[in-house]
Amino acid sequence: MITKRINIICRHCLIGIIMFSCVQVDDFDTPGFEDEESSINSNSDIKAVKSAYEQSGKRIYTFDSNDETIIEGFVISSDEAGSFYKVLVIQDNYENPTSGIEVLIDLKSYYTKYNFGRKIFIQMAGLSVSNDEGKYKIGYNSRNDVENIPAHLLDEFIIRSTQTKTIVPKKITLENFSENGLNNFVQISNIQFKDDEIGRTFGGEKFDEFNGDRILVQCDNLLSTTLSTSTFSDFKSNLIPIKKGKIEAVLTKDFYAEKYVLILNNLSNIVFTEEKRCDPDYLNCNSESLSGSKIIFFENFQEINKTKELESLGWTNENLYLGNETYNKRSSQGNVSMQISAYDTAETPLEVWLITPAINLENSNNEILTFDTKATYDNGTILTVWASTNLESNITDATWQQLDVEVSVGPSNSFDNDFVSSGNVSLNCLPGNVHIAFRYQGGDPGITTTYDIDNIKIMGY
Repeated sequence: MITKRINIICRHCLIGIIMFSCVQVDDFDTPGFEDEESSINSNSDIKAVKSAYEQSGKRIYTFDSNDETIIEGFVISSDEAGSFYKVLVIQDNYENPTSGIEVLIDLKSYYTKYNFGRKIFIQMAGLSVSNDEGKYKIGYNSRNDVENIPAHLLDEFIIRSTQTKTIVPKKITLENFSENGLNNFVQISNIQFKDDEIGRTFGGEKFDEFNGDRILVQCDNLLSTTLSTSTFSDFKSNLIPIKKGKIEAVLTKDFYAEKYVLILNNLSNIVFTEEKRCDPDYLNCNSESLSGSKIIFFENFQEINKTKELESLGWTNENLYLGNETYNKRSSQGNVSMQISAYDTAETPLEVWLITPAINLENSNNEILTFDTKATYDNGTILTVWASTNLESNITDATWQQLDVEVSVGPSNSFDNDFVSSGNVSLNCLPGNVHIAFRYQGGDPGITTTYDIDNIKIMGY
């Protein structure tokens, strides 16, 4: 009996020892993966890795297994709230970064190991690099593609420093978006969600697949960009804020590398506290959108042989900052349009106005404006349309009212796109002579979307 009791006590003691050894003492802290700083040092940087890829001329460049290249970076992404999935984003410094890159890893909840602000080293030997429209990625070459570094190999390639720095967001504006700034942690101020996004969630609508894309508008010049939120994020069902303020996010491109997007790590990165919004005061004539059959104005540019001929027809084609770039005639498959792009102009900022001749609306009623636009190599919407009844000679002296129109959104890497109609815009409340202006605001480097404008028409009766 005594022996049996001793055996039971010993068994309980053994179970207690086993259970104690399985308990994680610091459940709520980042796991202590190292006790002291690693002796490893970087001998290269992210820019050099990108250059090695470009010099190779290959679709995928793999560093030799004996290569001694070691780079360092600071983690600026977090998957704690589900915004990122097996994609670690690093930049080359915790403040004033000059380059950033994605690192593909086969690890969920990586924030517990590679937390925000953590300095890491990457041994490039055996790793591969690819580039998709400026979106550079480091990963593991498998089946002739750059894929996630297997979990059991992570410690072989990625070494954690003991340092965790406070990441200082890089302050930029939408017109400064460029491939050089991709995969940087940025801050944009004086920004709000577009008025027709109000009432929606970040990514929980019926039409949201994989990501919810919501349009942000910069109040200084009404340029826009996209906030992309994973439909697997913890905050997808939160309503977007109505106010305006500042946002801190990772600047990257969407899944197809077709446009610039911002991705939040968590909701604390968005601080909208200012009550007064900057919604455009669109012209609202409060009339039916049905026009008569009378053509009051029409221009499809088919009779234009040279861009300069527009001047003799009463058009204005002016670069507000006195640069060289303006709208130019473009012919494609027999069709003529007016085209503008900031690409390869080295002009920042670039603001160009294409303005119709004076259009007399005194002898007509219920006038409706329509036109067509086509966006290509699209990296942001930077075309707006305006009307004025008092333009004389100076664009900036006139009073302009913005028109609520649909502007084409196109592919980021090709000219393959169809023209999109503006929709019907009523001009019925405008008296006398009216000018319609197509205002382009971009910059190189920055947002350089190419636009074609065609078939400008005003109908009435």
